[in-house]
Amino acid sequence: MSKKDEVVREMAGVLLEFMALTKLDWDATYFRFASPGGGTTSSEWLYRKNRELDYFQGIAQLEMTYQTTLEKLAENLSAEIVSEGRERPVVIVATVDSEKNYNLKFDYKNPSALEIRPLSLGMANSYFGDEIVIDKNIEGFQEHLKGLAS
Repeated sequence: MSKKDEVVREMAGVLLEFMALTKLDWDATYFRFASPGGGTTSSEWLYRKNRELDYFQGIAQLEMTYQTTLEKLAENLSAEIVSEGRERPVVIVATVDSEKNYNLKFDYKNPSALEIRPLSLGMANSYFGDEIVIDKNIEGFQEHLKGLAS
């Protein structure tokens, strides 16, 4: 197994461990890491039950500990990809479902790609496409934002 594969498996394990500790009813969890360069990074994560997305609530300390670990693993994964002679990804999205299946998606150019925020649902840069229900409140807010941008 390559070092890159080891890091990927470790990320999946951390996501599964965190979800077990939350005691939430969930189908999948998503972790998005963006590193557009210049030392700037950002990350976020949420979970899905059926076709609804939700943020973790009331477990900030636990979430912060695991998020920091996942950020370090995402940085290690980027370094391993570069060590293989490939371009560094600017966005990594790691997903794990409750059946313990995991997946990674990368974008190498656009730091706004593969968004997992509920407000990005229905937008071209959304990770989810039409797989997740767009809440009517979110849809109305998106229309409001589009109106402000025109």
